Amino acid sequence: MGRTRRWIGFGMVAVAVAIGAAACSSEQGRKGSSSQGPLDAAEIFASNCATCHAADGSGGQGPAIGDGKVEAKYTVAEMTDLVTNGKNAMPAWKGNLSTDEIDAVVAYVRDDLGREDGGTTTTAAEGDAQRGSLSGVPPELEETGDWAIANGDYASTRTVADPVITSDNVEDLELAWTYTATGGGTFGNLTTTPIVSGDHVYLGALTTEVHSIDRKTGKSEFVVGDEVGIFGPTGVGIGWGQLYGTKANADGKGSVVVAYDAATGKEAWSTDIGENGGIINMQPSAYDGLVFASTSGYGNGTIATIDALDAETGAVVWDFPVIEDPDLWGDPELNSGGGVWYPPAIDTERRIAYFGTGNPYPFPGAEGFPNGSSRPGDNRWTDSTVALDIDTGKLAWGHQAIPHDIFDRDNMLAARTTIEVDGEERDVVISSGKLGVVAALDAATGEEIWKTPVGTHQNDELTEIDGPTLVYPGSLGGVQSPLAIADGTIYACVMNAPTEYAGPEETSYGFTVQLGKADSQMVAIDAATGEIEWEVDLPGDSFGGATVSGDLVFTSSFGGEILALDRSSGETVWSYDAPGGINGWPAIAGGELYVPVGMADPPQLLKFELPSQPVGG
Repeated sequence: MGRTRRWIGFGMVAVAVAIGAAACSSEQGRKGSSSQGPLDAAEIFASNCATCHAADGSGGQGPAIGDGKVEAKYTVAEMTDLVTNGKNAMPAWKGNLSTDEIDAVVAYVRDDLGREDGGTTTTAAEGDAQRGSLSGVPPELEETGDWAIANGDYASTRTVADPVITSDNVEDLELAWTYTATGGGTFGNLTTTPIVSGDHVYLGALTTEVHSIDRKTGKSEFVVGDEVGIFGPTGVGIGWGQLYGTKANADGKGSVVVAYDAATGKEAWSTDIGENGGIINMQPSAYDGLVFASTSGYGNGTIATIDALDAETGAVVWDFPVIEDPDLWGDPELNSGGGVWYPPAIDTERRIAYFGTGNPYPFPGAEGFPNGSSRPGDNRWTDSTVALDIDTGKLAWGHQAIPHDIFDRDNMLAARTTIEVDGEERDVVISSGKLGVVAALDAATGEEIWKTPVGTHQNDELTEIDGPTLVYPGSLGGVQSPLAIADGTIYACVMNAPTEYAGPEETSYGFTVQLGKADSQMVAIDAATGEIEWEVDLPGDSFGGATVSGDLVFTSSFGGEILALDRSSGETVWSYDAPGGINGWPAIAGGELYVPVGMADPPQLLKFELPSQPVGG
């Protein structure tokens, strides 16, 4: 690389982040080795630093620090001081790692990190003829009383079709079992939705492990996968008797899509889709013989890429680079972006998959390039909704919510519904994300029908800054987690968290967000008009999304409270204090409620059920 990047920090970034939202500086996930025998610097680095910097130091959510990138720029003393005492987004490791451990890791980064020979994971090229015979809707999604896809259905409405849990019986919910998922990535261990199918519950963790759990008893059936922490909110998908998850390649990057036999956990195939950089943070989903996955991550010229893989063979059928310009707007050594974080909404009749995309990078700027000037233009298709043809991967249409974003305002959520406009039915895509705006787009053309700001907004419409600037919503603000749609109403959980940017040449990784500043909100919006029907405060920060069952909408708080709200008013009608912070979303299957509690010690999945409910509701 010809350009030297400014090295901001080494180790995990001490902040609650976007989807994962747990402080990197928490004790969970931090491990040394002094009490376990001789120091193993590689193990210490892998346990504490690899999630942000990658196992080989090539970067991802944090800057690249391997292969000698910091050796020439910082002395041993400077590196040791930075790791010990922290600076800016870099946490202080004093008290968490011993002096000997810090010295060992500094030496490992300077002398060895990223310089070892690494193997490769099996990769299938785009257009490979290894197509299988699977097609249509997977049989798992045909079953009633299950939750067999990340957001409940192909339209991503997160609404139970035949609800059993309602306001009439929600008070009768009882804790049936607790399943422990030990370990964890930087941001807890459970940051998405479990899959409920037949007699089993499948849980994807940020260790990349996939857990198969007996639905009735909560006992473990098998655990497969690595113990390599990734960013999240990746999880597990299901289809045609297979589980689709993520694992690390030989270099420790979580860029591999893997298929396991759902009954035994035996690996069927694995495909590394990280050719354009980045790691997989999206929970996979399956339709018509395809598995949809995508990369995200920033730095090192990463171009987020959406892939459709053959569900039977793992061959890449097509891919779609989110960044329209392969030259990355003239500076491929500095610029990157477009990460995809959530599964698409799928229109099975139009055969279109709707994806939301993330921000361009660097932001707000970089040294010598204020206000994103290293990436001139609109930076398509960042902060957008892209409609892709399921058969070819070609762009049917794109709608960019924010051209040339300098504030990390991912437009990462998409859901499908039908509204009535001027007496006629109209299919729409509901789009939202960290920009704190909910919009309705025509499903066939991408035309914007309405848009509604939600939550607190301040300075977020600026296109440049010249000094310290407080921005609402910040990099953890807006609609961070999946929304729900039911009976013509959209339910969105809104984070009111700001970010203060130091100036136009600061390179932020989105980690200077200010949590705990204000309560979050649940907002109900008329899907036909965009008018707000009601909004209520939620306690503290909330990454709980929205999930509808009957006349209730479920959410949760980062403080650990599970909530059921009356859909007509937002009034809380039931709550439960979980044993830790929650930054994942529930699954509701018949009379059963499954809630991942990723910030508990240890992380765990809770199952609630109504009395005398048979498996499957």
